[in-house]
This record gives sequence, structure tokens and C-alpha cells, in this order.
Amino acid sequence: MGWPRSLKLKDWPPSTEFEKRLPRHYLEVIKALPFKEYTHPRQGVTNLATMLPDKSLKPDMGPKTYIAYGVPVELGRGDSVTKLHCDMSDAVNILTHTRDVTLTHTELKAIKNLKGKHSRHDQREIFGNGASQGKPDAGLINCPAVGKNVSDAPNDNSDRGSDGSGILDEKILDVTDDNMEVLESDAGGALWDIFRREDVPKLEAYLKKHFREFRHVHCNPLKQVVHPIHDQTFYLTKDHIKRLKDEYGIEPWTFIQKLGEAVFIPAGCPHQVRNLKPCIKVALDFVSPENIPECIRLTEEFRMLPENHRAKEDKLEVKKMILYAGKTVIESLQAFVGIPVSSEDGNKSEVDDKPKDQGEEVKKKSVGIKKGKKGNSKTRSSKNKR
Repeated sequence: MGWPRSLKLKDWPPSTEFEKRLPRHYLEVIKALPFKEYTHPRQGVTNLATMLPDKSLKPDMGPKTYIAYGVPVELGRGDSVTKLHCDMSDAVNILTHTRDVTLTHTELKAIKNLKGKHSRHDQREIFGNGASQGKPDAGLINCPAVGKNVSDAPNDNSDRGSDGSGILDEKILDVTDDNMEVLESDAGGALWDIFRREDVPKLEAYLKKHFREFRHVHCNPLKQVVHPIHDQTFYLTKDHIKRLKDEYGIEPWTFIQKLGEAVFIPAGCPHQVRNLKPCIKVALDFVSPENIPECIRLTEEFRMLPENHRAKEDKLEVKKMILYAGKTVIESLQAFVGIPVSSEDGNKSEVDDKPKDQGEEVKKKSVGIKKGKKGNSKTRSSKNKR
């Protein structure tokens, strides 16, 4: 009993296998998609990803599932999160299943004690502050790099719940900012933070400045940063979000996603997610005409990353989509006004037969006329010789 277990299954199954392995679920997901003209993976008229021909090599646009545990308390370490990142295309994320988690008074107290130990460990390992070795909570409040510890909360019954459910305890125990008091963990499943594109430079500057305060694999401190967002190694806690606003004047859109709700993430908007309870989410990528310039910019940005970078694997081929989308539009306009359209194999359609035959007849007549002229010229020359 103590620290909650956190398990996560990400990007399952591969998009080519989703419909085969889960045919009924696939149909339900497609039926539940909002704004199908944008999001439908095959019939979305404004989804440029549908313009690629069947024989073309297509990018992996989903749908895919994200299955993970979660608890309402922000742990600081080992949270069930999707770390800060930026998608190359637009995306829609649907929360399809949640399960309530009951945290008892004993569990909340154990989490509180472990969070205090983690904070003191950060003081020693990351910041070299040895003051915490004397008193349990010494040096935590005034340290600029660590947020206020749970044990410093002024409310003495912060870990005591009337019914033992732990939901009310979380609101008193872990939510300190006024704008976070509206979090209804009993009704929602995931906490989202989405940043504006315009705020990306300031967000990157903050992460480069404070990257040593974050932990990644096996809770080890970060030693280097290639790209603050594309590395997918940061998750901003409430304390970091507050300090980001204080230092750079920016903050994300923060909201709770409830069961059955769909979240749209525009291309180029950095975002992060934390599960408040065990969840199953289904995500699907699409390419809207409005965000084509941003997709092209991100494609060039991803191309500049080192060869072994994890984000280098993402390939959208947005320029190929634009080419085929333009071709589709031209062919549709030609068909609308009655102009013959060439098929994919290069052969003309039946409508083209008459113009083709007429062209051949005109060509034959012109050849015949040339032959006649040559004959007349020879006759004239022979007459002159005589």
C-alpha cells in the first residue's frame, strides 16, 4: 500500500489493424466522430488525408487507442500522463471509457508522505540543497525550483474525507490555485493543457531554462534537451504552469475531458494530458485545409531534428496530399462542366472517343492533301523538263 500503480498501453493497435481486430468498435468510433467532413478517415471531403490514392504509401493517421490508469491526485512522479508534445497534423481525441477510483484515507496519507520524501530528494539531488536533512520540510516553501509541498498546506484535515472516497480529499489536498478548484474529478476522466501556437517560443524558453528540474525515464533528472517540445520529456505540473505565467506571461487552456466528449487539437499546438482515473481514449489524425501552412512548417521543423530523434519517425507527406487534393478538385470541376477527364491509367474515357476519331480523320485528310501537293509538284516539274 502506498504509491499508486500506473500502467499505460499507447498507440494500439496499429491503424491498419484497428478495423480488422475490432470491427464493431471501429464502426462505433467512426459513427461517434464529430464534424465528419473533417475527421472521417475515408469520406471526409475536407480531410486532405483522404485525397491520397489507394496505391499510395499513406501516413499512419489512426484511429488508435490509449489505455491507461489514473488517479485524481497529482503525484509529481509516476503520473499517468501524455507528456508535452506537438502533433504534425490536426487530431481529435474521444474519451470512450472511464472507471472510478476510490482512494481511502490511508492511501491518501501514504501518498502525501511519499510526495514529501520526493520533494526533499529533489532538493538534494537536483538543487544541492542539504537544508532538508535537518527538518522534514525545511527549505521547500522558499525554494524557487520546487512548488509548495503538500505537507505545507494550511488545512490540517486536508487528508481526511468524510466518506473515505478520496475525491473530496484530492480537492483539498492537491488543488491550491483558484482556477483549479473547478476540477470535478468525480465527473471527468482526463485533465488537458493546450498551449497556443503563438506562445511556443516563450514555452520553449521556459523549458530550456528549467529543464534540470524535470525527470523523465526511471525518474532520472534530465541532462540535455534537443528540442523542448518534440523530445516529449516534459510534463508541467500546476506549480510549473503557475511559474510559467509569472515569468513569461503565458498559460494554457486547462479543462477536464468527460466521458463521451471529443477534444480537437489544432496542428502546432503543444499539449499534455493527465488521467484522473483509468481511461480508454481513441485518437484520430486528420489534415484540415485551414492548417496546411502550419503542417508544412512542422514538416520542415521535424526534418531538422537529428537522425536518431524519436519524432523523426513521423512523416505526414503533406505536399503529396496537396498535389492530389488539387488534382481531385480539378477533375471534379471538369466533370461538373462536362470536360472529359483522364482516368488514372492514362486511357481516355468513352466521352473522349469522338474527339479522338475526329482528330484522326482531320490528320488523315491533311496527310492526303500533302501527298496531293507533292504529286502535283512532280507533274509540274516533269512538264517543265519537257
